[in-house]
Amino acid sequence: MSALSRSLSDAGASLPGPAHAVTPGPGPAPVAVRGGTTCPPARPARTAASGVARLAVTVTETRHLVIEDPGLLMHRAWQIARCDPEAAAELGYGEPYIMNERQAFTLVLADCGGDGLDERAEQMGLRVVSTATVATCTDSDSLVYEDERLFEPS
Repeated sequence: MSALSRSLSDAGASLPGPAHAVTPGPGPAPVAVRGGTTCPPARPARTAASGVARLAVTVTETRHLVIEDPGLLMHRAWQIARCDPEAAAELGYGEPYIMNERQAFTLVLADCGGDGLDERAEQMGLRVVSTATVATCTDSDSLVYEDERLFEPS
């Protein structure tokens, strides 16, 4: 945990999982949002009309997945490659579509996208182990928000 953040449970809240929020300085109070707490910028957002730049924040979401059923993953990747051979060829796959687990995962991810893969992970032979969200100011790389959620095997 960053020295800039504190656990919400230290503040008297009892939330499941290790949600973290930045200790706010002077300025607006933290705002509760779905999945955690976020602090609005201490300085007001500036518009192009005022001639001053806005605060820029980068949000990175990371999902950790485990291949639970390699056979199912390979089967799904093979189906995707057979249904859309042009898309598979763009990723370097061609007949006879012999691939390893890493290549199969790449093809499934390209077909579903990150959010679609979360929703259909079990159908693809995968399991989401954890997700992490980190927000940083792009000008100073200072931490604005972080949250990590761990999932139990079902």
